[in-house]
Amino acid sequence: MKNYQKQFSGMAYLMPVVLFLFAFTLQSRAQETKRYHVESGKVTYKIKSPEGTGTKVLIFDSWGMRESVRETIQKNGRTVKDQITILNNGKAYTVDMLTKEAEDISESAGMAMLIGGKDMTASGRKMLESMGGKMTGTENFLGKNCEKWVVHTMGTTTMLVWKGLTLKTTASIMGIKNTEEAVSIKTGLSFSDSDFEPPAGVEIISHEGPGMGFGDMQMSDEDKQQMDKLMKMSYSDFKKMMKEENPDLTDEEIKQSYELMHKMGDIFK
Repeated sequence: MKNYQKQFSGMAYLMPVVLFLFAFTLQSRAQETKRYHVESGKVTYKIKSPEGTGTKVLIFDSWGMRESVRETIQKNGRTVKDQITILNNGKAYTVDMLTKEAEDISESAGMAMLIGGKDMTASGRKMLESMGGKMTGTENFLGKNCEKWVVHTMGTTTMLVWKGLTLKTTASIMGIKNTEEAVSIKTGLSFSDSDFEPPAGVEIISHEGPGMGFGDMQMSDEDKQQMDKLMKMSYSDFKKMMKEENPDLTDEEIKQSYELMHKMGDIFK
């Protein structure tokens, strides 16, 4: 079991990111220019993941068409991650503040999914539900009436979503736990144009080719090796592993997880 947990350490961190992207599309209005049901705001989160512990600060305006997310993670007394992800009316960047490099990901497949088109809401819901996601009700969190979504994919992930903003995510994937929880929410704020541009002094590198360019979702060499091991796992072994982690999973949910794992493996080749 411990070997399986090691193999899933990278996946445990990736899954909430995948789900956040689906939540973005899920909550978008039919009007293409609105990603959230809130015009502007700032959300501060606390994070605990396999990478370490830290914070995430999200600011946005124009109904989410301009957005900046800064995530910092510390482990063993040092900063292991300081990354900014920026969306700005069709332009997108990931900025590594440790190396002072920014990647232009505007043309990536990832941005196509985030910005979406006329069918964004329908496709987002279909993608989430194809992962076994179900809206199980509502829950009050920080005074907000949130939709509660539960996904049994390679474990269990629970999300609380308010007006398109994911306020809390808890994931337990093969014993690897990951939490991201809002600690404050402010709306109706004003921001400057510079808040949605890469900071001065960073080198911008254009992203070329059909890669996903998700920034957070780019896999390290170690995670790619772990993914390769999982991709070679037979369905019977995968099913046994999943049942050991969560005996209540149905055969259909396990099958969906197995198929999703292979789809993700193809993406990150």
